[in-house]
Amino acid sequence: MVVLVALIVFAALGAGSFFAGSRKAEAAVSCSSYYTVVSGDTLGQIAARYHSSVQAIALANGIPNVNLIYPGQNFCIPAGSAVTPGQTTATGTASVSATSAPTVSVSAGSSVTSMIEQVFGPYAPSALRIAQCESGLNPGAYNPVSIGGSHAAGVFQILYPGTWAGTSEAAASPYDAMSNILAAHEIFVRDGYSWREWTCQ
Repeated sequence: MVVLVALIVFAALGAGSFFAGSRKAEAAVSCSSYYTVVSGDTLGQIAARYHSSVQAIALANGIPNVNLIYPGQNFCIPAGSAVTPGQTTATGTASVSATSAPTVSVSAGSSVTSMIEQVFGPYAPSALRIAQCESGLNPGAYNPVSIGGSHAAGVFQILYPGTWAGTSEAAASPYDAMSNILAAHEIFVRDGYSWREWTCQ
């Protein structure tokens, strides 16, 4: 009983310090709006919806791991980055819901599409079709459904840590677009130029 009470007090204090840290980070920026995380959200989707970046939202809210957010968290959206949900962004991609996976640029002048074309060469049309079906070309896509203790992650929704650990990109993040694309190409070639390991065919 004493141990249980101690754990409850410790958890409450830990949660308080987490949210306090988040509010301290937020105080340094001006928020144009707030967003409450719902099940299925990724930080990449939220950033795309508000025409912001994962880094800007993480910095404004003191998020230590951009790949780990929870339903119910309330995020400050930094000023100057707000776009009305559902509004079409400059790329022409509409953000329509919390579970959609919009196309996002990963670096200046380099899109997920061009990276896939570069890596897959003549197989790019089928690779683009698979990636669009799997994640909507979203590097931050995450599937909360566990398959043998692993979760589908990134552009090509490669099982992490399971399948991911068996690729040459194992030391990189599955949410890094180029690493995910390179790992997918490696799996594709290893399987005899087949998409058999993907749900989308």
